[in-house]
Amino acid sequence: MRTFIIQTKTAERTGLLLEEGKIQEYKIDRPGARTLTGSIYCGVIARIDHGLQAAFVDIGLEKQAFLRGTSIPWGSGRIEEKVKVGERLFVQVEKDPEGLKGAKVTADLTLAGVNMVYRPYGGETALSKKLTEAEQSELRAVLEPVLRDQEGLIVRTGAKDASREELLEELHRLQEEWARTAEEAGKKPGRIWHEAFLPDQWLRKFPVSTIDQIIIDDTATVKRVKKKMPALAGRIQWTVNAADHLPVPVHTLQESLVQPEVHTEEGISLVMEQTEAMAVIDVNSRRFKGRSFSNAQALDVNLRAAEEIQRQIRLRNLSGIIMIDFISMTHPEHRKKLEKTWRQLMKKDPVSTVVYGLTKLGVMEMTRKKEETGPLSLLAAQRAYTFTYETMVYRLERTLLELGDTEAVLLAVDPEWLKIKKRLFSEPVSSKIPQELFVRMDDNIHGWQIELEGSSDMIKEVAESREARVDNLF
Repeated sequence: MRTFIIQTKTAERTGLLLEEGKIQEYKIDRPGARTLTGSIYCGVIARIDHGLQAAFVDIGLEKQAFLRGTSIPWGSGRIEEKVKVGERLFVQVEKDPEGLKGAKVTADLTLAGVNMVYRPYGGETALSKKLTEAEQSELRAVLEPVLRDQEGLIVRTGAKDASREELLEELHRLQEEWARTAEEAGKKPGRIWHEAFLPDQWLRKFPVSTIDQIIIDDTATVKRVKKKMPALAGRIQWTVNAADHLPVPVHTLQESLVQPEVHTEEGISLVMEQTEAMAVIDVNSRRFKGRSFSNAQALDVNLRAAEEIQRQIRLRNLSGIIMIDFISMTHPEHRKKLEKTWRQLMKKDPVSTVVYGLTKLGVMEMTRKKEETGPLSLLAAQRAYTFTYETMVYRLERTLLELGDTEAVLLAVDPEWLKIKKRLFSEPVSSKIPQELFVRMDDNIHGWQIELEGSSDMIKEVAESREARVDNLF
């Protein structure tokens, strides 16, 4: 069962999902940082491209949105038969603007509920394939008579556990919400409907039957969610300090998420790197460091690591291509067991995943759908590589040799440089530097920076005039 802990009193909203007492997901919703995906806009057709069979729509943003003819649910002909230039219509963002491209939008609008997704212009009812034929027939009999003209529905698997009254109440609420939104929409292009990611969109990803408790720290949010999701009302609890229910403080969790390496209690370490195209995870075991693995030991380590890897994938929201370098196993049955275990673990993930299996090199290949920004990109700035101190010494050596006949040089260096100068400036390096080197400490510098070149006397005089402490490097 799942426990959700949602903090909404602060400007930055956070959501944490606990399963069996462990944090499995961590969501951040910051003002201005959330995606436009899912927002509904009033737009005007600005241009139709007959070759692409697409329209460019003014929705009030800097760049016009892109609407394919196939994303317009009414009509069956060419796009020019469905919409006209200057025509006003409602569209929903499917993909955020990126680079020179505007948002990708659809005219097949959706408003999601707990048991169903309402489509104002959908025109048909689609039911989860996980429902039996009898369950599908029963749900159609309840919901379809209430639909009007162009309306459509996508019915979730969890709808089978809801009562007739709960289903009809939810459908009526969604119909009324859209009718009110469309009526209040202005004629100018702009956003007319948006739903908060936390807690609304996030909670709906999980079947009601799998949710044990929802803890929220704000009474206004509690009332709103209970009204909007009555099926969850009995599971929602208000508390003054939601953080008291967490196994670790949020700050501690954040500090662990910005680190690429994770250590488990079993002595296993996972090293994770996320690039633009893929995520790579490497499995190592400190228990067997310096020793070879038996087949049984390798399987044991891999199975233990798999549990934590699936947790870290969800926690860090890794997406796209994911490659997991497990410890190599030669026994075919062990490889099959690891694959089977991994597929079972990934079924716990509410995000769509495809597991392709182990390669000959023992790398597990899989993909995971990208749904929202992972916490790392919000928590930490892009890391830039810096030179090691050893590299900086050799760069300095090369620079000083290029200076030629200069008698002395004044360097500004960081304090750490001075602490390790004896180790860095070995005889092979110092013997080749022709200048006399003077240094002063500067906390604002990483490595070194040449400040003065000239005679030794001149540098000493300048240092005295500045009242700076200057030392000979060697």
